[in-house]
Amino acid sequence: MENAQTLVLDTINGLLEENEVEKALDSFKDLDKQTGAGIWQDITLQYSRYRSAQQAQNQGRIPYSEFSMYENQIKFALTELMKSVPRKIELNAKIRSVKAYDFEVPNKERFEKMIGKTSNLLGMEWFEKARKAANAVCRVVCENGATGTGFLTKEGYVFTNNHVIESAVVAKTARVEFNFAEGQSVTSYQIDPSDFKTSPKEELDFSRLKVIDRSDAPLSQWDFVEFETETFPLVGENVTIFQHPLGKPRQFDMDAVLGQVGHFLYYSTETDYGSSGSAVLNKDCKVIALHHAGKTLQEGGYVINSKGERAGANCGVLFRDIFAFIGK
Repeated sequence: MENAQTLVLDTINGLLEENEVEKALDSFKDLDKQTGAGIWQDITLQYSRYRSAQQAQNQGRIPYSEFSMYENQIKFALTELMKSVPRKIELNAKIRSVKAYDFEVPNKERFEKMIGKTSNLLGMEWFEKARKAANAVCRVVCENGATGTGFLTKEGYVFTNNHVIESAVVAKTARVEFNFAEGQSVTSYQIDPSDFKTSPKEELDFSRLKVIDRSDAPLSQWDFVEFETETFPLVGENVTIFQHPLGKPRQFDMDAVLGQVGHFLYYSTETDYGSSGSAVLNKDCKVIALHHAGKTLQEGGYVINSKGERAGANCGVLFRDIFAFIGK
């Protein structure tokens, strides 16, 4: 069994070296089916990312160079996944008493442990909070067709990135679309360019847009986000991002905080092109940061803590500093 797994993993590695990403994903899928490695969710995520990027490139929405960047990110993620596969197979085999492994099934006291340094268990009330936060998320659409993500505040503002809406001139012809989700009816709103705040992408990379309300479709129906500017998640705690990756209907991902330095919070929560301007939510579904950018370790990554440790990560600008800039 072990030799067969090694052979399959070597084959997958060879496919990745030859840029046969989809064949490598198919091989991962077969491996998971045969061994019960428990990597189906990881594979599905990378399938989705690869096919979305491929479709965007084929339709001319992103250049080939950008598609290659996504392809390299996916290859790196799959290479890292390969490292964990033998251990995952071993653990799942123990749990299911697979005879191919000469280990006893762990006794009852060994099951159901907190693996991380902090608990990421959530109460059922989280779903209602998450629903409200997701309802406040919108797709930002520029006149030239470029898209990003934003979210609504109780004052009738939408926050997004400066690199999505860089000026009042761009805001004047842009629109925000709420309820852009599978099977739903989208509602669009125009922007009032006279009430526009921003900071360059090299600094805080935010833009605050005043949405023009509609009497036939009041903004209040979309709920609004709440903010947390004093207490930040600990390393290992999950943050959630509702987003419009690649301009698609609303999606979300949840993953761990990696660190915090200066204006920035670093996390492994997945995003994609079009997710710029998303709200980064803590466990209470309150906004702590504005999603800004991401770098793989191959691209140099980020310094994620005061120790100077570097990692591939996504990055958000803390609202503590955005509100200080605005003067709120």
